[in-house]
Amino acid sequence: MKSVIWDFNGTILDDVELATGSMNELLRRRGLPTIDKATHRRVFRFPVFDYYRRLGFDLNGEDQREISDEFHSVYQAGIGSCSLNPGIAETLEYLEKHGIDQFVLSAAQEEMVVSWVRIHGLPERFKGVYGLSDRLAASKEQRCRDLIDDFDLDPSATLFIGDTDHDVEVARAVGCRPIVVSQGHQDRFRFAAAECEIYGSVHDLVKALPVDGTAGR
Repeated sequence: MKSVIWDFNGTILDDVELATGSMNELLRRRGLPTIDKATHRRVFRFPVFDYYRRLGFDLNGEDQREISDEFHSVYQAGIGSCSLNPGIAETLEYLEKHGIDQFVLSAAQEEMVVSWVRIHGLPERFKGVYGLSDRLAASKEQRCRDLIDDFDLDPSATLFIGDTDHDVEVARAVGCRPIVVSQGHQDRFRFAAAECEIYGSVHDLVKALPVDGTAGR
């Protein structure tokens, strides 16, 4: 292992409660049934508007960009109160000490992701922070390819750590090793057919990381 690409929301940042609450605010405004955290984790998916559709949004009658902007206006108000997932701070430091280059890749708009990383005091941990050009959260495969090209990464020596089946799809598409920490936005059962390693927590993951003290040097 020479490098690690981290997903941010749900993997590094414990924002599942915030995302669920923000979505419930949008649902209430439309007179739609609200959801609990377990339902969110059961139905959340990419592209994100498939998730909206499953919750009852009329995507033929509403503009998707306006819905996205509305969601993020609610979500952004609470982002500073979110915590890092347990074990993340220690794991980032551990990998850095072992010479592993670390990056963030998110399906959120890049400007927002950079601000979230800064809010939580993490910019020095990452050599690059990548997101999308808009807030529609469609797919991050191309941005992953951009990241790999920009930093001349060897995908076969790169772990991609995320919390959704989309993270697994992207990792496999670009040739990285997919790893899931299943405490984020999707339940463990969503990965039953996925070819990836699954850990219940970051603490479980770090025990299995293939670090020998020379990687990345």
